[in-house]
Amino acid sequence: MSLPVPDALLGVLLATVAAVGFAGQFLCIRLGTDEGTVADAVLVVLLCHVILVVPAAFVLHAPPYAALFTPLSAISFAAAGIAGMLVARVLMFTSIEALGASLTSPVIASNALFATVFAVVILEERLTAGHFAGIVLIVAGIAVVSWETAATTSPDQSLRETGAMLVLPLAAAVCIGIEPIFVSIGLAEGTPILPGLGVMATTATIGFVGYLGWTGSLATGPVRSSSTAWYVAGGVSTTVAFLAYFAALAVAPVVLVMPLLQLTPLLVVVLSVLFLPRQLERVTWRVTAAALVVVVGATLVSVMG
Repeated sequence: MSLPVPDALLGVLLATVAAVGFAGQFLCIRLGTDEGTVADAVLVVLLCHVILVVPAAFVLHAPPYAALFTPLSAISFAAAGIAGMLVARVLMFTSIEALGASLTSPVIASNALFATVFAVVILEERLTAGHFAGIVLIVAGIAVVSWETAATTSPDQSLRETGAMLVLPLAAAVCIGIEPIFVSIGLAEGTPILPGLGVMATTATIGFVGYLGWTGSLATGPVRSSSTAWYVAGGVSTTVAFLAYFAALAVAPVVLVMPLLQLTPLLVVVLSVLFLPRQLERVTWRVTAAALVVVVGATLVSVMG
């Protein structure tokens, strides 16, 4: 006899799987862009999403496929694809190449704050005192990690220069913060997870290929290269993360799911120490301690959910 899993607990588990997948993306992109380009990274990752998700959506759902969507859900998932998969991805990958994974990941984690504000204002979700305390811890940990890593990377730079370095990941965090709002709207319309993710991936890919074609920068790089292999690994890892993330949003509220994804910074810090060459990433004990603060905040949010 199987026992039913509470929706809140299932949401916690799925969000944790998503955090692991997103952490894998950071490391793969950091390794790949050491010799490759951001444009190639974005294109390969988006193509991985399309190849893995779209055929699965066709197999698992019966026609007519248009019946899986309403006009509002189609628009919502397309908007999520542009904001979260395209714009945020370009900003995030550029930041990973320029600043490193251990700096970019904690700043990206500030999307919890933006997502919570958007959820409370737009979706009218309830923000409890426990959620608020957890988010404060998350943001505090992010601030320490960002400052320490920036100081370690460029100790002579000014406060203004440090702030300028963080513009890219912070802008990406805003885009990622608004993404779950669109996703929640699409899921509320009755559209299943895989078709919704397929629309996101297809819209983002078409948009990016169109941009590359318009700017004359669409070129074919070497297929068999270490960079391409890392991009493919990052694409697979992110696809798994997105599926878990979508499933979590389907059973739990945004104010519970999004802060839990902030386990990613700690995972990135740990994996950076274990697997990344020191010349690519330098992680201090202060970075690790601050990342632990992020985890405490995420745990508090999950308990209070």
